[in-house]
Amino acid sequence: MRYRLELDPFRHWVFDDFLEKHEAQRACGQFPDPDRSWTRRHHLRSRKETWDRLAEFPPAIKDLVQKLNDRNMLQYFEYITGLKPLEPDPGLFGGGMHYTGPDGFLGVHADFTHHPDTGFRRVLNLLLYLNPEWQEGDGGELELWSHDMKRCVKKYAPLHNRAVLFETSTTSYHGHPDPFRGVACRSIALYYYTPTSDGLRLKTTDYRPRPWDYRHRFRRWVKGWLKPGD
Repeated sequence: MRYRLELDPFRHWVFDDFLEKHEAQRACGQFPDPDRSWTRRHHLRSRKETWDRLAEFPPAIKDLVQKLNDRNMLQYFEYITGLKPLEPDPGLFGGGMHYTGPDGFLGVHADFTHHPDTGFRRVLNLLLYLNPEWQEGDGGELELWSHDMKRCVKKYAPLHNRAVLFETSTTSYHGHPDPFRGVACRSIALYYYTPTSDGLRLKTTDYRPRPWDYRHRFRRWVKGWLKPGD
């Protein structure tokens, strides 16, 4: 499995042709369009749908998630990242299938850092894209931002069978904040943990405004003024 390691703005690994071609085709072919059973995450900083109930996944997606969470894959990720021991999250809290349709977006943010049930430290995010129809200009690129939120350092198109693995911290800011212009952006999101509860904690998603997001910057300032220390 070939990848390239990037260190800026935080450690991340990019895999093109992540799955065998037939695996990617099978998973994409069974990736469902959202219906009422999906969770709508529509608010000021997000417009997307998610589904985390693994038992109800289509067979190809369920098989794929189980493969990406099995011990062989965890050992591989331990080897390339140096982070160990790694543990999966069978409950897919915050993860699973993600779907962004036309005009959808996800604001730049850092994710929660500890699992709410086990207390384990979240150390890696894996995003796998399944978008054979994606074209230049559709948008939906994964943006990785500097720790001070002053600049976007890297952008990765959500190409079919591309995976991005990145180290999770309180400042691993990422998202796709501009409205999506394509038909559909499909991804599978998985998170990996180490069995420790130390480190700074983010209990929920920490959305951050870009330098030109003046409305969001003002809203965040008001919230901090009303709740000092937030």
